[in-house]
Amino acid sequence: MDFRPEYVVSRIRQMVEGIVSPQLVLGLGAVLILGMVVAAMLPDRFTGGGKAGGGVTAGGQALPLPAALPGLSPFTPATPLQFSGRVTQIASIGNDVGWGQVHIWIDNGTGVLQEISVAPQAYLTQVGCPSFDGARVSGVGFIFDPGRPNAELYAKSILVGGRTCKLRDDEGLALWMVVQ
Repeated sequence: MDFRPEYVVSRIRQMVEGIVSPQLVLGLGAVLILGMVVAAMLPDRFTGGGKAGGGVTAGGQALPLPAALPGLSPFTPATPLQFSGRVTQIASIGNDVGWGQVHIWIDNGTGVLQEISVAPQAYLTQVGCPSFDGARVSGVGFIFDPGRPNAELYAKSILVGGRTCKLRDDEGLALWMVVQ
């Protein structure tokens, strides 16, 4: 038997000539590509994520996944903190770069002013939040950079003039950024 490539190719052509149409070849190619796309979109729990058994559970217990990039650390939610005091200063920071944010400084009786990042003035107006000027305020917020001295607190909600203004969700994400 002759196994030269030219001879093998010519024998295959003779066998499939008339049986295989160009439309059949295109159809089989489309099915193959569609199958690869579906396989790529399957979650790792079905495909194993490139490892035998998936590698995400051991004895029914979920295993922690490593950070995707070196230097990343797992997300630790910020602890909500209570604040209260009288507003002594108000500033709108960042208006010149298009993300203006109202910041207030409150005197909470400790002798050190506490900076609180509130929200954009347009959002405060939209939700009907009263003026902060000289008001007594209280609320809950987050400090996302606790290692920095005098780090500002990001208000989750603030009570001013008898009205509670909701500003951020439980993770600290701005409610004015939520698509409705």
